[in-house]
Amino acid sequence: MEAFDLRLGRGRKPPFDEAPAGFRRRVSGVDYLHLKGRQSGDMFVTRAGWPIAAEILPEKWFVGDAFRKPGRALAGATGAVYRVPVAHPVRNNFSLVVKFSRFGQDVGITLAGQELTSDEALMARVDRAEFLPPFEEFGNLERLREKARGRIATMTPLAIYSPPTRYHAWQLGRKTHLQGTYDKQLLASQESVGAESPITYEWERIYILLYQWIDGMDAEQAHGAGLVSKTQMADWTRETAAFLRGIGWLVLDHKPRHLIVRQHRKTRRLLMRRGKPVLGLIDYELLVPV
Repeated sequence: MEAFDLRLGRGRKPPFDEAPAGFRRRVSGVDYLHLKGRQSGDMFVTRAGWPIAAEILPEKWFVGDAFRKPGRALAGATGAVYRVPVAHPVRNNFSLVVKFSRFGQDVGITLAGQELTSDEALMARVDRAEFLPPFEEFGNLERLREKARGRIATMTPLAIYSPPTRYHAWQLGRKTHLQGTYDKQLLASQESVGAESPITYEWERIYILLYQWIDGMDAEQAHGAGLVSKTQMADWTRETAAFLRGIGWLVLDHKPRHLIVRQHRKTRRLLMRRGKPVLGLIDYELLVPV
């Protein structure tokens, strides 16, 4: 099993901002500590992920059968996305969302809950849509979080892990003609910080994004449970799309499955604030600026 040194060559694990410069990276506006595994895997840990780095290391969840048994595929997810419970030093019932990046693969978009067909420019963007590469996905999400804080909850980006195993191109299903574009974008996103050893994509490897799970159920599940009417589900989906667009963002495959609603612990009624549901937004691989 691959191991990572969280002490970064020191006698103890340092605070994020005290990590040696050789471990620091800044990509698409997000700060990471880049850890190299003993088997040559790579892990890029965000500021939010660093305090719990020991709990999110691959040895805790990426262990063959030990990953598949506690891990549970998320209902309605179109890609390989799992909820995996892991131990946490303080919180009970802490879980990761383990998402295998699909960047470079074919995109099949199903639109629901927003009126797009009359917007030709937007529909053209939908037609040309590509899944975001992992660092761009984290970067876009962090910029959205800055604008949406206090208005809508999101999952917290914790780390990106790339195991050392290499695959043939046909096994990963990536479009080879996009690789040069993604490579240029990745390098450009690091130029402003003058990285001496910039991160590059290794196209024979997979990339796994780790998020902190947010509690609740998606709007479609809530409708199926009789907690939300069909009209409410559609209205909230449209209103969320309008809110996102108002702060400069689009989710090109926006739908009720991407909205999380929460219940009061005792009454089990939906949590509301000023007559509106307390919502969370999940799935960011098609989150793009307007």
